Amino acid sequence: MLLYSEGMNRYIFSHLPIAFIYGLLIALVRGNWLPFELSEIVRWVLFAVGVVIGVLILFLDRVVYTYSYPEEQLSQQFAWFAKNKKWMSGLVLLDARRDEQNKLTFRSALFMAVWVPLALFSVTSTSSLFGKGVVMGLMFHILMDAWRMQKSNPARLNERIFWQIARPVRREEQVVFLTVVTAVFVWFSFWVA
Repeated sequence: MLLYSEGMNRYIFSHLPIAFIYGLLIALVRGNWLPFELSEIVRWVLFAVGVVIGVLILFLDRVVYTYSYPEEQLSQQFAWFAKNKKWMSGLVLLDARRDEQNKLTFRSALFMAVWVPLALFSVTSTSSLFGKGVVMGLMFHILMDAWRMQKSNPARLNERIFWQIARPVRREEQVVFLTVVTAVFVWFSFWVA
């Protein structure tokens, strides 16, 4: 079962609480709380839920990977689970063997650069706080994982985020890139309303 696997519990308990706290923090800072109205609470709860869903959506990148690289053993095993409608077991497999998936579409420097205009459109042109939350949650997850990896294993970060760049990205370059994207993320976070 998905929720009872150790790996999925790790995923749920490490990512979702932090994502929800981020959503609530932005709601507290950006919400219009006086005069007190129930509709304002609902709007910002929808933002926080959107953030959590954005964090969870990133896991689908692992599923897409199996279709992009069908010749790999992990992809073939997942395909067997999918064919037999054992989706939960397939997702647990992807989580357990997540270190084998390096070239994930959403977890790349290129996607991070493309995210900026997407998020700009979202925060300026969309009235739905839920939709804004999904977009922000997606990058929140990517940045959380990238910073964690940059601190613990910068060489691995080259394989995971900078795999589309033909040369190894130096540690200083990683920090500059992540700092710029994080600054844009924070700016957009406080622009949400």
